[in-house]
Parts: sequence; structure tokens; C-alpha cells
Amino acid sequence: MRHERRSVEVFDTPSGLGGSHTVSIVKELAAGRLQVRVWYGRATARGWEAWKDWDGYTFATERAALTNKRTMPLFK
Repeated sequence: MRHERRSVEVFDTPSGLGGSHTVSIVKELAAGRLQVRVWYGRATARGWEAWKDWDGYTFATERAALTNKRTMPLFK
């Protein structure tokens, strides 16, 4: 039986496009910066349904730009 991640710790961060992205931390970088992964899709009974436009995109941001820490379910 394989282990499936059921949830992920996420934050909001400005998208630079007038809204925000839901992101999780991938790794710590230098000087308070982080590499983050965008979560763009929805939880379903079979697991995360990715919407290809942004889901999985990674970028660097400041830790101070992360707000609204929460646990997001990957299954409905």
C-alpha cells in the first residue's frame, strides 16, 4: 500500500497579477527567501485535480509575503 499525502500546509502570497496564489513551501533559500509551489486546482474523491495553468509552478518569494497559513485537503 502506498502512502498518499492527504493534505498540505499552504499560504497565500500576492500573485503580482492583482490576486493571490495558494502556495506551499518547497525549500528554504538564503536571507529569508523561500522557494514555493503553486497549488491551483481542486480536491476530489480521487485526490488533487491539477489545473495546468499554474499548478506546480515554483518561484522564490520572501517569507514575509506569506499570509493565511492553513491546512488544505488534497482529497474531498
